[in-house]
Amino acid sequence: MADFWLISPTDNKDVKFQLVQPGPISIGREQSCGIVLVDRAVSRQHASLQWTPPTAHEPGSWRIADLGSSGGTFINGVRLPMGRSMALCHGDQIEIAPWNFDFIDQQSPINMSRTVVMSGGKENSQENSRIERVNLSAPAVFAHNQLLLLLESGEVIHKATDELSVYQALVNAAAKSTQFENVAFVRSTGQGEAVEVLAQVGNIQDPSGKTRMSRTMLRQARQGPVVAKANEAVEGGGIAMSLQGMDVRCAICIPVELSGMLFGFLYLDDRKQSDDAMLAITASIAGAVSRMAAQSLGNQQRVRMEQRFAMEQQLMFGGTMHALIAAIDAKDPYTRGHSDRVAAFAKLIAETANLGADMIERTHLCGTVHDIGKIGVPEAVLRKAARLTDEEFAQIQVHPEVGYGILRDIPQMLQVLPGVIEHHEKWDGSGYPCKLVGDQISVLGRIIGIADCFDAMTSARVYRPAREVGEVLVEIEKCLGRHFDPEFGKVFLSIPRTKLDQIIATNTPLKAS
Repeated sequence: MADFWLISPTDNKDVKFQLVQPGPISIGREQSCGIVLVDRAVSRQHASLQWTPPTAHEPGSWRIADLGSSGGTFINGVRLPMGRSMALCHGDQIEIAPWNFDFIDQQSPINMSRTVVMSGGKENSQENSRIERVNLSAPAVFAHNQLLLLLESGEVIHKATDELSVYQALVNAAAKSTQFENVAFVRSTGQGEAVEVLAQVGNIQDPSGKTRMSRTMLRQARQGPVVAKANEAVEGGGIAMSLQGMDVRCAICIPVELSGMLFGFLYLDDRKQSDDAMLAITASIAGAVSRMAAQSLGNQQRVRMEQRFAMEQQLMFGGTMHALIAAIDAKDPYTRGHSDRVAAFAKLIAETANLGADMIERTHLCGTVHDIGKIGVPEAVLRKAARLTDEEFAQIQVHPEVGYGILRDIPQMLQVLPGVIEHHEKWDGSGYPCKLVGDQISVLGRIIGIADCFDAMTSARVYRPAREVGEVLVEIEKCLGRHFDPEFGKVFLSIPRTKLDQIIATNTPLKAS
């Protein structure tokens, strides 16, 4: 079973909550919550975590939802809308002010491939006295050549196209502008001594793979930039002795953060001794580079969160559409799978006609939802084995308009509406509901019309068996220029039989109950 945690560094001690499937796990200040956060700023029932089991196409995931809290729940600095849930990814930062958590997936390929353990024994309590907090100077104090290096660094960082590129650009720029031997971008996993080394110049790892850096420096750097020196004149200093053991004379650790979002830490060390003034200037240079990287990472994070919200919305929308289509199939089991097959046939026509990627996708979506209006047709009419009366056929004929009415207020559906309302129009004007003629019928309407008729004729119905494919193709050819667009009809007839047969093979209607 996968191992998932919420880990929050508080007062330099890791507060950990293991997430036990399947949930739900409530988060809030009430003692009845699964994760209790004792603070007045936290709502009584603030947020909830729920496990979503894996499917054939998607891995399992923990989803977080805000429960209408007053302070809000933030994922990677972006507020989660009330009533909306979000699937969590390894490394996500969750803010329920004043608490911050890292979401850790122990089985994440990123976590497993990059996590290493920092070297060194326990550093005694005297180490804190050897770490100095440093105020980063404004760039105005830098020498002319250092400013040129910073400008060059900024250009390289902002050209980076993904996070890993930013990490590497950051350490390259920091190494070049500070002349320190070893530079790394690291991220604490919140699991004791473990950190992820995401990019480095030089080598901050010993031959066994352990990271040569002080875990105390990393903890202290959560509160701001710190520097440390290995001063041989000072006896018993924990950090001093630790640095000397690594053959390091000075080290710098700077949090890379933006608006409360902590991306990781820039760590630098060098075997050359540095005086206090020079070390402070070097830290300021490294800090300036870190701020550039943080801005770039923040921009990428915002774009990625927007993409994740859009994907969540698309998945929710797709699930709603398929639920409606399943409701139609449940009313008439003899047509089960009809919409999926029509979508597949329509997509084949668009691909064969070289209509372009956007139109191909639009055609497939239109085929999927073209019959959604049948949800308003009585089951008795849909399932009737005998010939329909004029009144019953009139009930069938309204389904394109009903479908149009269902979908017209959904932004994602605007471009497929013509196909939904026109898929029963005929080239000669004898179709319905508007008796459009020829090119008055939209491209989507003409394509879906062919796909819909072909699937209807090659599928079994309660009142007749399925017709043989070759016979149906001959029938379609006879109707070109009358029922069907002659050009798209020829495109359909040119599709290899093997491709049509693959789709037809999914036609497994159930007996009517």
